[in-house]
Amino acid sequence: MKYILILFTAICLIQCKTKKSATTPVATPAYAPSEKELSIAQKNWPNSTTEQLQEGNTIYRTKCTKCHENFEITSFSEKKWKHEINDMAPKAKLTDLEKENLSKFILSYREANTVAPK
Repeated sequence: MKYILILFTAICLIQCKTKKSATTPVATPAYAPSEKELSIAQKNWPNSTTEQLQEGNTIYRTKCTKCHENFEITSFSEKKWKHEINDMAPKAKLTDLEKENLSKFILSYREANTVAPK
């Protein structure tokens, strides 16, 4: 009986430790949009803010990765991104405001960071 109690206690301790380490969040660097990204966002959506671009980044890094990896933003055209955002927003259960902030972030980031062909 004593051995069963020791074995049970050991299993409980191992399970608790495993769960705790598996749920420890990993710190990610904070995103701060460049002046160019903010300028592009404000050109396309007047009154856009840094906070809206930051929220769009957070949505991209969290809600979009629930089902798949994040794609390199500059690898898709604006048309492709608009299609993907419209297609995926209902599946990710994004509100209209979340969808708008995600669009602002992705499209502004893409335009600001895409290297023009030489």
